[in-house]
Amino acid sequence: MTVPKLGELDFSRGRTAARVGSCVWLLLVGWPLWSFLESGPGPLAAVAALGLVAVFALCWLMVMWRMLSRLAGTPRPWALAGATGAWLALLPLFGAPWAYTSFVFMISAFAASMPVPAFAAAAVATAAVEVLTLVAAGVPPSRFWWVPPAIGVQSVVVAATKSMGLLVSKLDAARVEMAQLAVENERLRFARDLHDTLGHTLTSITIRSQLAARLAPGEPDRAAREMAEVEGAARRALDEVRHAITGYRAPSLSQELESATRNLGVAGIEVAVSPADGPIPAAAEAQLAWAVREAATNVLRHSRARRCRIRLLVNGTSAAVEVRDDGRPARATAGSGDAPAGDIGEAGEGAARGEATAGGRGNGLTGLAERLGAAGGRLEVGTLPEGGYRLYAQVPVETS
Repeated sequence: MTVPKLGELDFSRGRTAARVGSCVWLLLVGWPLWSFLESGPGPLAAVAALGLVAVFALCWLMVMWRMLSRLAGTPRPWALAGATGAWLALLPLFGAPWAYTSFVFMISAFAASMPVPAFAAAAVATAAVEVLTLVAAGVPPSRFWWVPPAIGVQSVVVAATKSMGLLVSKLDAARVEMAQLAVENERLRFARDLHDTLGHTLTSITIRSQLAARLAPGEPDRAAREMAEVEGAARRALDEVRHAITGYRAPSLSQELESATRNLGVAGIEVAVSPADGPIPAAAEAQLAWAVREAATNVLRHSRARRCRIRLLVNGTSAAVEVRDDGRPARATAGSGDAPAGDIGEAGEGAARGEATAGGRGNGLTGLAERLGAAGGRLEVGTLPEGGYRLYAQVPVETS
């Protein structure tokens, strides 16, 4: 399982730093507040000014912190309204000092909460309000000509910063989703591998144990040999579980063919193996080995066959294995198929092969189809017109 490291895509530190920076920006309010208090206002005016500053600071911080969170796409209109109302109410109290500094806060708040067209209109209105306040305060134009250009530059910068913040938020959400998908894929891989490895081995153990029990009264020596095989199979199953947990496991096609021939023979099923005309690449061989294992397990458990033929095929673009038997299902229950819709899965006998789960679909053929599909291959299963069952697995091969 591959999960992004915190050092690679962790934006929590940058978000925290930006929030701290927004608090630092509030120090700008100190100049107009100090100028106002130094002018000697009455007690009520001082209390009103302090209250409005507190409301403004709180609402502005809520707007900015919202933009710097994972909920940046859902602003808080009431916080913006509170900040705007406090800003307008403080203009007649603080005068020119507030007009020189307050646009820094309002432009950032409007950018954080509004779409681009509305933000552009709000930026123009902010510039007009600030200029009118300065004119009303008797400030000559030579001292505030720079305010509208400064508002324009800040508007562009803040809008770009907002876009970057939204992008960072989306990347953060993608990181979380990628980690969740990685966990889910690992769970599915482990479930598929556990079924593929243990299903075949446990079926072999069951058949050999039954044979040993039948042989014990009359042929104890042969029964002992079969039980030794059972012990060996159990040890192999333990090793396979360990390999499945680590995730490092590539089955051998020759070993799977040998195991299938041996186990089917113990069950009284005659096996004929037709080798391929040429070498099969290692990557394709591993995929076909899984197919041979699943096919042999299903023949043992469900087919009641007498003969089974395994044929290997390879050409310049693909490698394949075809497994046919002449058996009949022990029970065919429509809708309980082991194969998903598409290339794998037919009603009747095809639906009876594999292990049906409570949801009506088994893990064996479904997992095999997923495994082959991930490698660019395909799986076909179904009954034959003349009777019996066919499994065909094909995977592409790399060409140099």
